[in-house]
Amino acid sequence: MSFDRYVAICQPLHYAAIMKQQLCSYLVGAGWVIGFTLSSYRLVLLSKLTFCGPNKIQHFFCDNSPLFKLSCSDTNLLWKADSILLSFVVLGSLCLILVSYVCIFHCILHMPSASGRKKAFATCSSHLTALAIAYGSCIVLYAQPTEEVSLETNTVVALLNTV
Repeated sequence: MSFDRYVAICQPLHYAAIMKQQLCSYLVGAGWVIGFTLSSYRLVLLSKLTFCGPNKIQHFFCDNSPLFKLSCSDTNLLWKADSILLSFVVLGSLCLILVSYVCIFHCILHMPSASGRKKAFATCSSHLTALAIAYGSCIVLYAQPTEEVSLETNTVVALLNTV
């Protein structure tokens, strides 16, 4: 989405030539493949857990933190591996998006007309708001290396992320 915004704002006359159906398909396919691969890795980690005792999760969905707390296994390594993996994914994609938006803002600030700058900022504002909510909640949910965050805090942040 940020690449699409970058091309639309910084190179509007070349938009149709750059954002062809084939490139869009590659970008969507890469996102799906990377997401599926990383999700599969996480599922392998979660499948190694053993559970005993209550099997009710106090959460909106089956997230890692409540599962780790229900597990009888030692979850320290899983907490760290999951946190490192998700931090890499979340922060890596956030850095790519931020680089794109820095380039967009650079282009916007060099636009000659005030109305053009206003329209360009309006185009990006909704995407930036959604990014702030999604990435902010993901960082709070998944970037902590230990189980120090309470389930109540985790549930509230997960609700914000879900909504």
